[in-house]
Amino acid sequence: MKKSIIVIIGLVSIVGLTGCTNNKNINEKQIVGKEIEKVEQKSSIVSCDGKYLDLAENIEELEESSPIIVTVTKRSEKKSITKESKNSNVPTEFYTMSEVVINNIEKDETKTLEENKTIKVLEDSVENVKIDGQEYDLTIDGYKNMKEDEEYTLFIRKSTSGDNYVLTNAMLSKYPVAELSESELFLENEENKEEATDMKDTYKDIYKEVLSDYN
Repeated sequence: MKKSIIVIIGLVSIVGLTGCTNNKNINEKQIVGKEIEKVEQKSSIVSCDGKYLDLAENIEELEESSPIIVTVTKRSEKKSITKESKNSNVPTEFYTMSEVVINNIEKDETKTLEENKTIKVLEDSVENVKIDGQEYDLTIDGYKNMKEDEEYTLFIRKSTSGDNYVLTNAMLSKYPVAELSESELFLENEENKEEATDMKDTYKDIYKEVLSDYN
């Protein structure tokens, strides 16, 4: 049976959506507000669409817009999901707060980070969320969370609203150190793999350079 999920998208941050949102990640790069009345849910993955005014188009722009570039290993995570109301199971906000250990610092304009330090990084998907008795994965533009005990290169900045760090360019900000196949890079399936294709193409181009330059 198809699941219909109502989502309202407002003016929020670079990776934020209201109705499919992450309000903890406040960035000067804003999303243009819009409204999605209905999502016909055919699969176990709900991918919310981000509309961006400004994102990096290559590795040079990504590096320039990122005050912090680090290689980390993920240790743990905590999910956060906000429902629309007591009478609705529709999530209005979601994110995962991941604890990572810094292995190497490539760039740190804040001059506050150290190797082996543990920091929190906000990620834009949650997995195994129960909606109407069924489990779904929620994501923005197919973003796939880091896996525990695996290593990643992150392009981040300090959050303006909490003691954590946020991605500077949405899904373009996190890259596995190990070379993975395309099917392992995004949270997608047959129903949503054609979404955000331009951004995914940019991701794959930058990923090749990250593998070459940072590993």
